[in-house]
Amino acid sequence: MKAIRIGWAKTDLTPDRPVWMIGQMYHRVSESVRDPITATALALENGEAQAVFVSLDMTEVPMHAMERLKARLSGLGDLNFENISFGVTHTHNASDFFQDFMRLDNESVFGEDILPELYFPDNVLRGEEAQTYLVEKLADLITRAWMQRMPGGVSAAHEYAAVSFSRRAVFARGDGEETVMYGDCSNDRFLRFEPGGDSAVELLYTWDLQGNLTGVAVNVPCPSQVFELHRFLSADYWGFVRGDVASALGEIYILPLCGAAGDLSPIDLVKISKSNQQELLLWGGQAQEVQRNFDMVRICEDLAARITEAVMRGYRQAKTEIDESPVLKHECLHLQLPLRLVSKEAYEASLAEVNRIQSEFSPEHRMTTQDVVCAFEPQGDVLRWRMQQETSVFPCVSHIVRIGAVALATNPFELFSEFAQRMKARALPEQLFVVQLSNGIGGYLPSRPAVAGGSYSSKPASTFCGPEGGDLLVEETLRAVNRMFEEQPGC
Repeated sequence: MKAIRIGWAKTDLTPDRPVWMIGQMYHRVSESVRDPITATALALENGEAQAVFVSLDMTEVPMHAMERLKARLSGLGDLNFENISFGVTHTHNASDFFQDFMRLDNESVFGEDILPELYFPDNVLRGEEAQTYLVEKLADLITRAWMQRMPGGVSAAHEYAAVSFSRRAVFARGDGEETVMYGDCSNDRFLRFEPGGDSAVELLYTWDLQGNLTGVAVNVPCPSQVFELHRFLSADYWGFVRGDVASALGEIYILPLCGAAGDLSPIDLVKISKSNQQELLLWGGQAQEVQRNFDMVRICEDLAARITEAVMRGYRQAKTEIDESPVLKHECLHLQLPLRLVSKEAYEASLAEVNRIQSEFSPEHRMTTQDVVCAFEPQGDVLRWRMQQETSVFPCVSHIVRIGAVALATNPFELFSEFAQRMKARALPEQLFVVQLSNGIGGYLPSRPAVAGGSYSSKPASTFCGPEGGDLLVEETLRAVNRMFEEQPGC
C-alpha cells in the first residue's frame, strides 16, 4: 500500500457587508453576524488516487461559481478539479454569494412586475461581485489544503449522538392520515412521526507521523437549522461544535459532513410544540421571520456538547488504530435518475391557478410574500411541466471514495433518511459515510411514505426525483461502493 498524504485548510467566508441570504421563501438581507461562517477543506492523496472534500457553512452548493473556480485552480496541474467534492452544512443563515434561485423561479412563472419589490442596502454584497468574493476565498482555501499535504495517517470510528429529530409529524384526518412538516404535536390529532431520528455519527480522524491529531471529519445526519428564520449570519450549531472540540482537543480542523436528513432537523417537535402552536404555523408558512418560544442558543450548546462527546469517544478508540497506508480509491458516478413528473391534469390545474394569480395582481397591486408562498406548489408544477418537455431524467454526480476500511458516498439531495439506512445496511465496508447536499442542487428526495403523507418536502415543487430515483441512487451507490471492496478482499 502507498503512504497517504493529508492536507487541511480553513477560511472565514463572513463578508464585512450585508449579503443576500437564502434558505427561506421570504426576502432576507443580513443585518448582523452572530458567528463566522466558514469553509474547510481536506485533501487526501497517495500518488495513485486523490480526493478533496470542501465543507461550506452555506445552504446550497454554489454551483454558479464552479466554472470560475475551476479556471482559478487550473494552475494546480496535479489536482484534478473533478476530484473535489463540495458539500454544505445547510445553515439557513448564510448566502449563496450570487442570487436567490427561488426568486428566479418566481420571476420565470409570474414575471417580475407583480412580485414583491426587493429592497437592498446600498452596500449589499450580491451578484457578480459576491461570486468573485466567494471564488477567491475558495480558490485560496483549496490551494492551501492541496499544497500543504504531508505524510500522515487516518482512522475511523462509529459513534452516536442525539442530534436529529423527525420534522414530519403525522396526524389523523377524517378516515385517513396526513403529514405536516413542522406540525404541532400538541394537537389532539397527532399520531406519530413519519421517520424516526438517526443518532449515528461517522468519524474520520487524521494524524501526522508523530501521532498528533490534525483534524476530524464528522458525518452527522442533521442540517444546521436551529437559527434558520432570522436575519443574522451564523454557522448554527456547527459554530458551537468547533468551539467545544477546540477546548477538548486543541485547534484541530473540523470537516462537517451533512448526513441524509431530508426528513430530519435539530428541533424536537414533541418538546417545543406546546409553547409554539401559533409559531409552528408561521414557521411552516415560511413567509416571515418568526420569534419562536425556545432558547436557540441553549439548543445549539446541547447539540454541540453531544457531538463533541461522540468525537471524544471516537478519538479514544481511533488513536490506537492509525493507518498510514490506507487503500485510497475515488470514483465519480454520473447518474441519470428518473425525473419526477407531473400529470397533464395536475399541470393544467396549476396553470389555471397561475393565470388566476396573474390576473389578480399588477405592478400597482403586487403580490405579497404570503401570496408567493401560497403559489409555491402551482408554480412548481408549471416549472416541472416545462422541464419534462425537454427531459425525463435528472443528472447528478456522486463521489464514491474508499479510505481504508470505510467509504464515503455523496449525493446532491436533501435525502430522506431511509435511503441512507438502506445503503449503510447493505454496504460491504464496516462504515459508510452518506453525505447529502453535495455537488449539485437536487431538492428533497422523499420516501414513499412521505409522498403518500404529503406536505412540503414531498411534492413535485420541492423535489426533482421521487422514491424511484431514491431506489436507483441506493442501488448505484451500493454497486460502486461494494465494487471497491470486492476488488481487494480482506483489505
